[in-house]
Amino acid sequence: MPETRMTADDVLRIAAYKDRSPALEAMVIAYAYHRVAGDLAGQLGHERNNWYCYATWTSKAVGESLDLTPASPFIEDFERRFRVPRRLRRLFRAALLTLLGPSYELGLALANRAIFLETASLAVNLWQDTPDGFLKVSPESELTPAPPEFLTSLLEQADPRYLKDAAQLLLEAREATDPAVRAELMLGANIALSAYEQKRAQKALELVLYRPVRWLTRVSWRSLRSLVTHRPFPRFRLYAAGHDDQPWLTRRLEELWAALYTRHLFYVRTPLSDIRVGRPLTPPDGVDLDRVWTPIQDERVRKLAEEFITEDREASTAGVANWVSYPDRMRFIVSYFRVYQTVSALYRVPFDEKIAAGLAEEMARGLVPEAVGEMFDRDPGLPTIRRRLYRYPAETDPDAYEMARFDFEPFLKAVPLERDAG
Repeated sequence: MPETRMTADDVLRIAAYKDRSPALEAMVIAYAYHRVAGDLAGQLGHERNNWYCYATWTSKAVGESLDLTPASPFIEDFERRFRVPRRLRRLFRAALLTLLGPSYELGLALANRAIFLETASLAVNLWQDTPDGFLKVSPESELTPAPPEFLTSLLEQADPRYLKDAAQLLLEAREATDPAVRAELMLGANIALSAYEQKRAQKALELVLYRPVRWLTRVSWRSLRSLVTHRPFPRFRLYAAGHDDQPWLTRRLEELWAALYTRHLFYVRTPLSDIRVGRPLTPPDGVDLDRVWTPIQDERVRKLAEEFITEDREASTAGVANWVSYPDRMRFIVSYFRVYQTVSALYRVPFDEKIAAGLAEEMARGLVPEAVGEMFDRDPGLPTIRRRLYRYPAETDPDAYEMARFDFEPFLKAVPLERDAG
């Protein structure tokens, strides 16, 4: 049975629903991204990939990394890469869960949910008759209550011009009759969307990747002291502080750990293979690198690309030294977009039929938040994934306790994006 188009209400319902584990939530978001990608393809064609194709597979990988159950593929992959002997695997898993901790899981889930809300709400409102817009998680709004510290600490401000550029380029791409022109416009929209969402996720990514080092050097011994003295300490503030604000030893260990992780452990999931980001980006079978790397003709798209890459193909496709670095990460992502733009496999459903059916049911759970359900109203008049993984007591990690129960609704606002004239 054909599926209906995704709407702003669908996006709100998915982002606002709170009775899911972080892993299941990311899987639902991955399936929703897939649906949005298909809806855009109905306007733009399947010859080139839109940004939501890439987001589908990224969110699926996020969901796998958030599954911290004993059968977790994420933990099994770590065991395999570190060549952990079978007799030591239980100890290794216990140590890994301690180093990652609840703020890893919940912080990453928060960023993933916020980015989905903002980027998907933009896509589903693109071709309405009134000015386009998107929903933004806005802790600085005067109409909202004082936000929890983790919300202001984990979502970095990003330039909204990137979203305006993305919307304008996609609108023009639909009207373009020349396939080459449409391809460039879609590439520009992909770059603009990633420039925005990667900036929004920067602080959360730092927390996720640097948390093991910060636990070892700054939190572990304070936790022991707190147990003895019964005096709490601002652990989340230690986790969320910027890299440059950390002590020298912590900064040095963070740099070493990030380089090790990027070079040997981190990869970008695609339906064809896993791309090791620490190595040079190579084209998949059937992609002619000389052809996809031809000079960009559209001035706006060329300027967007030049913010992150040059026409030096070897330098642009080189491996990443530190995935936490926004410029280095964006360089690799923009190159990835250029090389994989014609790989139609990214439109595939990222789950088998049974799981996809369960995720479709999950998408329909919950109600649209009453306070924001009318924000974009243009006419006024899985059974295979566990739901709950942990319950964290407030007295041991109050920030994680708050994150597990966080409600987006009081912190949302609608942001219009005026279309260019002509």
